[in-house]
Amino acid sequence: MDRRDFLKSAGAAAAAATTATAVAAESATAQPAGVAAPNLAAGIVELRLATFWPDAVAGPADQARRLGQRLAALSGGRYRIAFANGIGDGLASVRAGEADLYYASEHDHLGAHRALAYFAGLPGDRGISARHLSAWMLAGGGQQLWDDLAANFDVKAMLAGHTGEQPCFVASRRVSDMGELAGGKVAVSGLARDVVRGFGLEPVATPVAHVADALTRGELVAAECGGAITSYALGLLRAASCSAGTSVNRHGSAVSLGIRRSLWDRLPASDQALFAAAAAAEFELALAEEEAHRRLLYPASLAADTWPVAPELSRTIRRVADAVVAHVAASDAHAQRINAGYEAFRRALLPETSSLLDAVT
Repeated sequence: MDRRDFLKSAGAAAAAATTATAVAAESATAQPAGVAAPNLAAGIVELRLATFWPDAVAGPADQARRLGQRLAALSGGRYRIAFANGIGDGLASVRAGEADLYYASEHDHLGAHRALAYFAGLPGDRGISARHLSAWMLAGGGQQLWDDLAANFDVKAMLAGHTGEQPCFVASRRVSDMGELAGGKVAVSGLARDVVRGFGLEPVATPVAHVADALTRGELVAAECGGAITSYALGLLRAASCSAGTSVNRHGSAVSLGIRRSLWDRLPASDQALFAAAAAAEFELALAEEEAHRRLLYPASLAADTWPVAPELSRTIRRVADAVVAHVAASDAHAQRINAGYEAFRRALLPETSSLLDAVT
């Protein structure tokens, strides 16, 4: 099936009705008094959406396209989404007035505030599964903490996609000793950049469309670029001769829909619920799509070329990630509140794991 035909059919997927109802109730109480809702019934409203990924990249780029189609369908055509692809920092584009929305991982916005990483997914064992992250957002107070932080940037953000669990950490050559990693260049995102620095690798900002070529030329020792669908579409599994045998962002990365806060606050509660329902439906569809395709796209031969240092590397990632997250958690009052809420939820969910809470309070 042609990729665009697939998107058209997938874009008609049903939205999560219970989520929409809950968000609609919240939106109705949260809308500021005296703010007049725009008269959207008069005609089509075109909104500019900035995305990090080039349109040709399957995975998140397709998710963004489906999300736009779903918003149009749910609104009866009142909303039309115009895409600006390959934007490095969607949050900055929205803040500058160059876009109304962004579809990106908060990993790409850590320059604004490093605690945004909690809403994209933490590295090592500090992360939680996509389902648990969604539960923290919807029922554990995570969304309120996100709203509080994002308000500083005039943004309302919500979960709207995911790369899936255990992203593929592929490598251009075999590594038999941890010392061989020193000075090697790697493409990773978010707090994973700080983690890999902790064991000698140098994170570099390689455009996603060029990662496979950089691996082939030996310019990158390794790369971790999304889930199975994206890795396959980028040609990473063909360009890489080995697997690192573990992942840095072990639970993958969430993708967000960010909306200019002043625009969000002017929307009637029904339209806020519409946007929330579209985002929730795309989050679920993205996870289902990744789970369905993972075993089909990951070649079994990859396991035969796993780094011998994989167990040691996994332990190192765990140790360094703990330190990196603890540093972020203690950085300011926002980060402390977010970490406290996250760790309280994580401790209740996974009582056998250690907590950072005592270390930063």
